[in-house]
Amino acid sequence: MNIKLVKKTFIITSLVLFLDGCGFNQQSIQSFAQTNSSIEIVKYKNEITSSLLKYKKKLDLRNPNSYNKKLAKNISFQIQKNQDYINISQNGKKLETYNEYFYYAFKDDEISNRNDFLILGLYKLIYKAFSLDTNHKFTALEYNKYELQKLYEYLQVLRWKIRTQKDVNGNYLFNTWQNNWQLELLHKDRNDLNIIKDLEYIKANKETIFSHSNFSFEVLLSRILLNVEYTLRKINIEPYEMSTSAIKSFIFIL
Repeated sequence: MNIKLVKKTFIITSLVLFLDGCGFNQQSIQSFAQTNSSIEIVKYKNEITSSLLKYKKKLDLRNPNSYNKKLAKNISFQIQKNQDYINISQNGKKLETYNEYFYYAFKDDEISNRNDFLILGLYKLIYKAFSLDTNHKFTALEYNKYELQKLYEYLQVLRWKIRTQKDVNGNYLFNTWQNNWQLELLHKDRNDLNIIKDLEYIKANKETIFSHSNFSFEVLLSRILLNVEYTLRKINIEPYEMSTSAIKSFIFIL
């Protein structure tokens, strides 16, 4: 006997009996669709947190002096368990909101453990958008549309800021897409392009000017954005892309 066929037949039969018992009316179909959408949203949420954990690991490897090594496992653990109990103190104040974390993550002054501010801010944003502090939702309509829209907007801003923002000394706040020779070139006299051949990574043949940039960070953020986009559509909201001017003018305030 084909076990898969038996299971499939059982599921279809159960579904038919359920719909028949409800009178097979439009309200019953909508309720079933909403419940199914909620299951899909949980899957998207799990993929988002999984991508965030991978992003944290890559970010810490690429920026090894920008995170608290004693706190790293705890941050990853709370993300895995959908909890929110870590709050960093900065300048004598315990930070609680994602805006506070993003403010310090992108502050152009010297900031210790910048990676942690970015990851915790992003996680707290996801935590609030998906209401991870509440019980399981049975329908898609129970999700907070406003917070999910905000998550989608912030992700667009974060993607641009991570890629472009520099500190007061002209260093990128986060090393992600850049090749090592590009980072070295930032502090050289770029009026003389011949200096490129004397850069450490070029001279040692570890990289060339034709080396591909590291797009793995961009891929992970884009994957998170895509799953939020899928979620918005499940709750009947059409995602929209922010304009370049709106993204560039966006600032995080305390």
